[in-house]
This record gives sequence, C-alpha cells and structure tokens, in this order.
Amino acid sequence: MSARPPSPAIQALLRDLGSNLHRGASPSAPLQRFPTGLPGIDRLLGGGFPRGRLSEIAGSACCGRTSLALALLARTTAAGEVVALVDGTDAFDPPSAAAAGADLSRVLWVRTPEVSDALRSSEHLLAARGFALVLLDLAAGRPARIPSSAWSRLQRTAAGTDTALVVLGDRRLADGFADLAIEMSGAEPRFQGTPALLEGLDGKVRLVRNRMGPHDCAVAVRWQSARAA
Repeated sequence: MSARPPSPAIQALLRDLGSNLHRGASPSAPLQRFPTGLPGIDRLLGGGFPRGRLSEIAGSACCGRTSLALALLARTTAAGEVVALVDGTDAFDPPSAAAAGADLSRVLWVRTPEVSDALRSSEHLLAARGFALVLLDLAAGRPARIPSSAWSRLQRTAAGTDTALVVLGDRRLADGFADLAIEMSGAEPRFQGTPALLEGLDGKVRLVRNRMGPHDCAVAVRWQSARAA
C-alpha cells in the first residue's frame, strides 16, 4: 500500500518552514563549556573549552600559555568542579596555581616523566568520568612524534564523557584529531612608570581550528605581571 501524500495544509506548512525544519531529529542540547574567565578569549572560543571534546593550546615559551592554563584551572575549580592535571614535563608549580586562584584541593596532580605514560594516564582519567577537566601538559620541550592512534583514542574517549580534554604544547600535537585548537603568539613586554617597570605582556590568541563553529580569528590579550597584580 502506498503512503498517503500530505494534505495541502501540511504541504504549505512544510514550504513555509523551509530550512528551519529538521525531520526526524530531536533538538540537540547546547554544548557545555568551561570558561577561562578571560572575556576576550571566552568570546573567541564561543564560551570556553567544550566538554566531551579534545582541545589544544599551542605556543612557544613566554606566550601566556601557562597563564591561560592556570586561569582555566582557577575558574573551573571555583565553580566547584574537580580537575586533573597530567604533568608530562614536571613543570606544574602549585604555589603559582594557588596564586592564580586555583583551589588545589580540587586538583589531582599526576606527575609522569614519560609522554607515553602521560597519554595513558589521560585516557584512564577520561574513562573514570569523575573529572570535569583533564589538562594534559606536554609543553616543556618537544616530545617525539606521538602516534595518531594515541590521539584517536583520546578523542574517542573524551567524546563519550562530559570531560573537557585540553592539551598544552609548544606546537600543535593532536592536529586533525583536535576539535578545537588555539595558537598563542610570543608576547611583547609592556612597561609603565618612571623608572620603567614591567606591567605585563601583550600577546595574541588565534583560533585555528573549531569543529563547532567559525575559526581563523584572533583576539589581543594583555597578561598582567605578578608585580602589578
């Protein structure tokens, strides 16, 4: 038996709705994100780093990369969330994190000198589903090439959770497996007063990859020095 065609009234309604009509699909929930607390960067990212996705922060030394990571830790723990930091380079400084506002009682610090161990630890932490944010720091030095299979596993594991996975590197490491990636340029020093004292650094953050929306856009950022804070 052939299906009965829609009535003229329904056909007219379908024409009026046009591209606004999505047949057979339930409305998708808005993607939840973790803001950094830095307005310019949060606007660039569409609200912050997304849950269930692999994101990258790439940039050379003194570009503000660590400051951004600490701001993310501070804002996430202040919201009452528990986070994990996988320190693949033994570079995490708890006093600096506390000074930036991070609640260290909500931070699990995993110290591992080997990149392979850091990757495995991150995968296990994602699978545990108990952390809002997993921050994987591979930024100090230039680790050997990481197999694409490792990034594929991390991306798939993150996608099955409500955890945001954020990778720090001197350069982009996950490449096409990242759902979102930003690159930070080397910051220029900013001085003030007489005698001239360092007030902070001026840098730029560029969104170079974004599966969830537009990319190839940038924002200027001002990092305040510890003395001026």
